[in-house]
Amino acid sequence: MLLHQLSVHYLLGDAGQAIDLAKTIDPGALPTAERQGRFFIDAARCFDQWGKPEQCYRALLAAERAAPQEIRRGAVKGLAGGLLRHDRSLSGVRAFAGRAGVPGN
Repeated sequence: MLLHQLSVHYLLGDAGQAIDLAKTIDPGALPTAERQGRFFIDAARCFDQWGKPEQCYRALLAAERAAPQEIRRGAVKGLAGGLLRHDRSLSGVRAFAGRAGVPGN
């Protein structure tokens, strides 16, 4: 239920509320690695919406650790492509974008 609320806050453009909610969720308590990965991807989307590239990138790395197969999703490719603008300040982002399948990386 909380994961759905997180998505709703994101869709409504209320990234701050979504991040506050995400802080109350224990990803380790989610039933599968895929759900954990999706949680971190949703958190990354919220951080991106909120203009926080470092936190977005950290959430994407957490998604990759939880469920590596999840980072090949279109949403992750879009986020990773956007993070390439911060290449100098986000160590390893170019390699991550490559693992996510960002074209032309």
